[in-house]
Amino acid sequence: MSLSHSPLHSAVMYPWNKRTLFIGTLVEPIAVSYGAATLIVSLGNPVHIATRSGIHACYSALIPAGLNVKIDARHQPLAICHLDVLGEDFARFDGCLKSTEENLRIGLKDEADARLTLQTMYRQPSDSEKAFGQLDHLLDYCFDRFGAPSPAIDTRIIHAINYIKQHFESNIPIGDVAGSVQLSVPRLIQLFKQQTGVPIRRFRLWHRMYESMLPIGAGHNLTDAALIVGFSDSPHFTHVFSSIWGVTPSCLFGKGIGADIISPTPVLR
Repeated sequence: MSLSHSPLHSAVMYPWNKRTLFIGTLVEPIAVSYGAATLIVSLGNPVHIATRSGIHACYSALIPAGLNVKIDARHQPLAICHLDVLGEDFARFDGCLKSTEENLRIGLKDEADARLTLQTMYRQPSDSEKAFGQLDHLLDYCFDRFGAPSPAIDTRIIHAINYIKQHFESNIPIGDVAGSVQLSVPRLIQLFKQQTGVPIRRFRLWHRMYESMLPIGAGHNLTDAALIVGFSDSPHFTHVFSSIWGVTPSCLFGKGIGADIISPTPVLR
């Protein structure tokens, strides 16, 4: 899709294998429980994030995977960055923001620099590889100055995630995934939640939503994209997509938000 558009009336979505970045304006508040830890940065006035413990007005926030939140950007452009599902980014953000109740973190240190970088990416969208480099540089800058060391990652969970990605279009039994890493189903479910912060079944749906953006970005309609990633019908796809992203795919990529998808290059996939 085209990269040239007015920054006041459009949005862009970068779906990468490691992270996903949306930059644009939400047309209304969204209620979500993301399948990966998510960094929110307002490019205008403060965004309001509601949890069970209250409403937090802030310019930046880090939302843990699986936390139920309502995000109200109040028509301000914002960046929504879904971090790596293994939890490495989330762990390394320790020290970069202050914690609140329910493990929501707000107030990114050197927030102004982060906002400036993302504002530039919003006004001047680039190709997938360059944008990934810009985001990677921004996160490394935060981690190196304020963050924690990289955490230990269970290689069995890495292999389980790769197995799910290789069979994303099939509703493979959890037992098959457990067998591929020589774990019992209960033990895999336990370790997966400990490592990623989300249930393994939720991650399977999360990854299928990521995969669905690639054919949409290549020009396929929503019905075809749903079939490509293994959904039997469009309504089921729309229901799952809405539960994960907080908006319908027709709103995100059509009339409403109208996000352009800038697909990753083969190197980054």
